[in-house]
Amino acid sequence: MAKPDLLPSPGFGTWLAERGGSLAFTTYQSSRVFLISADGSGGITVQERIVGSAMGLAATPDSLWIANKEQVWRFSNVGPLTYKDLPWDAVYMPRKGYLLGGCDVHDIAALVGVGSTRHELVFVNTAYSCLASIDRHYGFRPLWKPDFISALSPEDRCHLNGLCVRDGRVTHVTLCGRFDTPYGWRATKNGGGCVIDVETNRIICDGLSMPHSPRWHADRLWLLNSGCGDFGFVEDGRFVPVTLCPGFARGLCFVDRFAVIGLSRLRDNTFSSGMTIKERLEHAHILQRCGLVVVDPDNGRIIHWLTITGGISETFDVAFLPGITRPYTPGFSEPEFHRHFMHVTPGIFPISTPRSTQPDPAPEAGANNEI
Repeated sequence: MAKPDLLPSPGFGTWLAERGGSLAFTTYQSSRVFLISADGSGGITVQERIVGSAMGLAATPDSLWIANKEQVWRFSNVGPLTYKDLPWDAVYMPRKGYLLGGCDVHDIAALVGVGSTRHELVFVNTAYSCLASIDRHYGFRPLWKPDFISALSPEDRCHLNGLCVRDGRVTHVTLCGRFDTPYGWRATKNGGGCVIDVETNRIICDGLSMPHSPRWHADRLWLLNSGCGDFGFVEDGRFVPVTLCPGFARGLCFVDRFAVIGLSRLRDNTFSSGMTIKERLEHAHILQRCGLVVVDPDNGRIIHWLTITGGISETFDVAFLPGITRPYTPGFSEPEFHRHFMHVTPGIFPISTPRSTQPDPAPEAGANNEI
């Protein structure tokens, strides 16, 4: 794959610096996680690491969870560190992983409740059409399903994909079609989607096209009506569009009052059939792009962007890391770096740096070897 280039809008780095944090986003088909931070001079610093088919993200003060189709990993924030003469105020190390099986994991949320129980991690199990949690012994533990799903089966019946957290509880989900048959949702990409209240199983908004990424912000439920290309909110049972996004929108977080939205270019296959976004963008003479956009929800204006060129055409999720202006992760590479971290009781276990394993050089011929 060609090395991707990330092209920020003028002022994007300054805007991010003013927010006092960093961004993480996943790119799905290229199996990458990116960490984006301000460089102190108006530009940005970019790190990319491979985490197979990376999708959902969940950030807490001491961790960053990263999911893919079959696994989920907990990267622990082990604190500040100077590495290779550069200071980092948070270092994320992979510490725990779960093999979930073929769940096709989409959105995830850490330390949240479903019903009366709080869970370490809740994820959208798209293949089985349910919300689930990780389990110490089994692939997953089902927590909730739409009432029209008659049984759990890995058939992606309704393309359940997004979850919304409000006050520490999962309150809403998005799905692409109310079907109880294998891949039934594919027949109604345009207008078959809806938002469901998890606690009541009541549909609170329907007629949506491939909705994704429901998020609660400023006393409103926001989401991406991806098949139409709109970012907006739900009010009185209807979707109110705010911004036409220049790509297939998927992945949403709020940074202060601004919305950061992930964009993908439409796939050149049957996936984009039945959606109106392509015609809308062509009619408005808007080029599709892959990357991020920053939107002011008060007026719908796109104020900044980060465009990705090269071998990446899709993003999936985006998360804000508040208070962390210089994040770092070795991912699953840099084995020597991974050896640096242990939890040692002071005064009990002494620590020393490794001794050289290289043999002493042989003496040169004719040299005086006396000490």
